[in-house]
Amino acid sequence: MINLRHPIRIFISTSLLLGTIFGASPNPTEMEQKFKLVLEGQTEQDFTVGLALGAGAAKGFAHIGVLDALEKAGIRIDMIAGSSMGAIIGGGYAAGLSVDSLSDVALNSDWFDVLNLLDPVFPARGFIDGQKIHAFLDKLYGHQNIEDLAIPFAATTVDILNGDLFVLNEGNLANAARASSSIPIIFNPLSIGDQVLVDGGMIDPVPIDVVRSMGADYIIAVNVLAFSDDNMDKPTFQYMDANELKNSRSTWRFPKADEAWYQAGKPNMVEIAHETVILSMALIAANQVELANPDMIINVSTGLAAWNFLEAEIAIQKGYRETILQLELAKQKH
Repeated sequence: MINLRHPIRIFISTSLLLGTIFGASPNPTEMEQKFKLVLEGQTEQDFTVGLALGAGAAKGFAHIGVLDALEKAGIRIDMIAGSSMGAIIGGGYAAGLSVDSLSDVALNSDWFDVLNLLDPVFPARGFIDGQKIHAFLDKLYGHQNIEDLAIPFAATTVDILNGDLFVLNEGNLANAARASSSIPIIFNPLSIGDQVLVDGGMIDPVPIDVVRSMGADYIIAVNVLAFSDDNMDKPTFQYMDANELKNSRSTWRFPKADEAWYQAGKPNMVEIAHETVILSMALIAANQVELANPDMIINVSTGLAAWNFLEAEIAIQKGYRETILQLELAKQKH
């Protein structure tokens, strides 16, 4: 059973302002210089780097590319806080899974594999029970507990009964990742004691302040829900064309569906529910990464629908490229 050690009551407005209270570091200019010297290979990393990996469903495969780029740049990751898909990917990395191992899982899955992880239930609390996903993650993570991980890790969830943000930093890792990615309506929430836990991305889509509280000296925030320059005010449905939309949705096709609606590239009811949640997360994340004041912001616009788990390679590549760009910009700081 997961031990909820750090319950934090927040409202959305105050969660967006916490970063301005705490600040990124006592002397960000000095820390930026230290980070630059590590990137240039002039010195060893003598400070801690924390990753805040954000929510985003299939868009979150971009986190694998981010981790790959940071590894190749010689950056040691000392702690990770993850929300939703960020908790799934970040938890795996903290558990000792290599970037190659995470990539293999992401890239070698087809619709059968995806469907096999779904256990539909009568929708009293959600459409999907989540037990199959938990079993898959628990096996993938080697049945590890968070307190035993090679890299300190925390996952964010929300108690839907009272709006509290709960940071899960003890207990079964798969349970924490499962709770952190329980999108309301789509997945059954995870009940622990009196708490009813849903996706942490609902109020903390990029857990910057969580990784700051873990003691990170230099914080890298990864927002995979970033709007592109051409889609600043558009929901995620419009990140791709109608052909990609209708070709990527076989998971949720219902009997006797309006075929003309599908052929026009329009969403069904599950997609509407899912993307409404994702859009809300994206709007919160856009403000959060600016106001919480991390040392580096990696905004990744994948161009993919949040449920499109078959295009992981695109997300991974975009995460890698955007990280390389931000690292190059960090080298140019004086």
